[in-house]
Amino acid sequence: MTNALLKERTGQGAIERIVLGVAHELNNPNTFIRVNAQNLKRMFQLLQPCLDAYEERHPGAKFGPYDLPGLRSRFNQHLESVLEATVRIITIADKLKQCTAGSLEKDTAVSLVEVVKDSLHAHEFLLAGCVHVDLAFDAGAACQVIGHRLLLEQAVSILLTNARDAIVERQAAEGSTAGRLDISLRETARQVILRVSDNGTGMSRETLARVFDPYFTTKPQGAGNGLGLPLCQSIVHRHGGSVRLESEAGKGTVVTIELPKGEDA
Repeated sequence: MTNALLKERTGQGAIERIVLGVAHELNNPNTFIRVNAQNLKRMFQLLQPCLDAYEERHPGAKFGPYDLPGLRSRFNQHLESVLEATVRIITIADKLKQCTAGSLEKDTAVSLVEVVKDSLHAHEFLLAGCVHVDLAFDAGAACQVIGHRLLLEQAVSILLTNARDAIVERQAAEGSTAGRLDISLRETARQVILRVSDNGTGMSRETLARVFDPYFTTKPQGAGNGLGLPLCQSIVHRHGGSVRLESEAGKGTVVTIELPKGEDA
């Protein structure tokens, strides 16, 4: 199938400009974050002699749950994680630009299990404390597809972020709702199926009918741009798959993605 035909059938061409805009917008705040994280790292290094002197005078001193060596180690680890994340954002933005150029080359075998695991790891801080995550898959199943790993991670990331936001919104409204996110992966003879289910606010029929419309959002101004699910759908279509949502207001949402099984699986 030619790139032009794929765009025509999937509607990818209709949101290419949106994706390019998202890629460019990612780079501006990401540069700010990276530069400031690097500055913090240098400042922290300058503080080391002072911290050494303090530790010598106050051995075993505690700062909350941490002693000084532990606090220094954790601080440095968090800074490194931020810097690694900025590199990842740059890579994702570049891949999104390649996607808009209609490039289907360089597809590789990708384990959807690893894609989901990596995405959960990247969202660990975001989900911690408000959402219990359950990931289920057959240990013997490769769940392998052919495509772009970073684009697939972007699609999963959108689903995780949306689920988290819906759960937090319901918790704020009801007070004691225990957030739950159930993720499952399974194979059939021809497909790999990813199912993401949350117990967030859910959606009305009217909202559900418009979730793939670019710029449509129910979030407050500044909290969402309405591009997440259209981009997710475009990525899934690009890989020859389908995505569907089932939702009920006050009960939650289930997203099912079906992708062709990789030939090498």
